[in-house]
Amino acid sequence: MTLELNSISPMHNNSRSSRSVRFLAAAAGALLLFLAVAPDTVAQTPTMVVVRAMPFKVKRGENFDPLPPLTPADVAQIKIGGKVAPVVHFDPLLKGPHTLQLMILLDSMQMLGSQGQFVDIESFLNSLPSNVEIGLGWLLQSQVKVVQDFTTDRQLVYKKLIPQTEKEAADPLNDNGNPFSCLGWLSTHWPNPDPAKLRAVLMFTDGITRNNSIPQNGEEFNPDASTAALRLETASIQPFPFFWVDPIPASPRNEGGALEGQDLFSQMVTNAGGSALYEGMFAPGSFTPLLNKMYSILESESVITVNAPQKPGKFEHLDIKVARSDIKAFAPDSVTTGNPVK
Repeated sequence: MTLELNSISPMHNNSRSSRSVRFLAAAAGALLLFLAVAPDTVAQTPTMVVVRAMPFKVKRGENFDPLPPLTPADVAQIKIGGKVAPVVHFDPLLKGPHTLQLMILLDSMQMLGSQGQFVDIESFLNSLPSNVEIGLGWLLQSQVKVVQDFTTDRQLVYKKLIPQTEKEAADPLNDNGNPFSCLGWLSTHWPNPDPAKLRAVLMFTDGITRNNSIPQNGEEFNPDASTAALRLETASIQPFPFFWVDPIPASPRNEGGALEGQDLFSQMVTNAGGSALYEGMFAPGSFTPLLNKMYSILESESVITVNAPQKPGKFEHLDIKVARSDIKAFAPDSVTTGNPVK
């Protein structure tokens, strides 16, 4: 008996080959489609958003008194990059589970503290709860000279609060080089960066951009303040610029136009969050009222953790819808998913 292999007709073979080609083409198409949408549909990046309530009729950039903290029921929806970001946690900023790193910045061109202002600052820092770490630095030549890394030991910070003499403040080597440039530098050189920690900066300065020969006012766009705001926003750093100018400057210098520094402070916080701290045209006699206001602002803020539908490190527009008609949400205009410091 002779064994013979069953022959396959050419037509049958072509038919099976065609089906195989179609199957492979369909599989390849499905893979390409998956790869195209997978980054946004699969990504779940925990991202912290600091938000507080503001009166509905108040415009961004305008100062307003702190309102009671938002509740989970107040927030209808959060979108990042136009896509819904589900809420995972809703916590208070102060006395909550998150650590806040607060960097205090002093102006190297000023004699702040020589008239007892450090007592007010120490009292404010002492009032902050244990979930706040404090760092200290100086605005210097468009950078920040950190003299105390973040710590919960307030006494370490107090020991570094040393007023500058008139000679030191007048020294050209101690020029701040533009306070907004200093903030921009700090945003990319944050000490001990930790994506799991919140970040804020309290800067004492007059806000004058002396390296810009064109006077600025609130009706003009200032690129220094705008750039600083964008960099702080990208790094999830809340700015709290505090207006201070020495009653008698250490040396003759350009003091800017009326309300120049204050207007630039307001411009900076419009999109970056935080708050401008000042009382009209003049420096405050006591720091306590404005520092108390800052405490109330921090106390009114909530930390909402969401699952961003993007990969970590994406800088995207932030949209928060509130379920009430009398208030709206005040938060940074955009956020970097995952809250990294680059």
